[in-house]
Amino acid sequence: MSCICIACDVMHSRQLDKKQLLEALLNCADSMNEEWKEELLVPFDVRNGDELIGVLNSYSLGYIAAEKISRTLAADGIYLYIGLGIGELETANSTIHTMNGSAVLNAIDARDLFLKKNHPKSKYWQLNEENSSFFFHSEKLPYQSLNALTYSIHEKIINQSDKQKEVIKMVEKDKEATYEEIGTRLGYKSPKSTISYLLSRSNYHTVVEMRNSLIQLLDYLQKPAEKEEG
Repeated sequence: MSCICIACDVMHSRQLDKKQLLEALLNCADSMNEEWKEELLVPFDVRNGDELIGVLNSYSLGYIAAEKISRTLAADGIYLYIGLGIGELETANSTIHTMNGSAVLNAIDARDLFLKKNHPKSKYWQLNEENSSFFFHSEKLPYQSLNALTYSIHEKIINQSDKQKEVIKMVEKDKEATYEEIGTRLGYKSPKSTISYLLSRSNYHTVVEMRNSLIQLLDYLQKPAEKEEG
């Protein structure tokens, strides 16, 4: 079946407290398994103390889930190599220890062969070590196009200032609020213009449109694979 495997490995895991790291990974796995239970083909679980792996049935939702993992663990100062393998799952009702298929192999390659070894095909798409890096891999799809778009999105996000991030968080939390209302809550003298300026400087609307484009592309790419299965 057509799917996406997410294979995460913690950067510099030996420098982190093993007990705290394992607890953070397990908590993240539990949270993801609850949130994405309808889409999961293989539940998220921890392997070897510093890997988090799972499989979803939707390419686009798999990317969204990977973003969520990245944000969740970054809050604990944990950054990841995130391999996103697009392909098939050959084993039904499996675990991360028993699963097999091209999606799994592609995810592991994306993480270990490309990201961790700074392969020439991935070195241009890696962020700095204070941010997680994403890498798509597929034998049948133009995966570098996905990586280029993903990198462009996250490069803009990591360059946002704390003040810009605060505004973006409020805008996304209360989508009905006007810029005037949000700026007033934050105590700005010129509420509307200040919020508009901060969002513009943060490339917020560009990021939103690029992310929507990536999600649409992933959905589009999955349709031929589903037809082949049918």
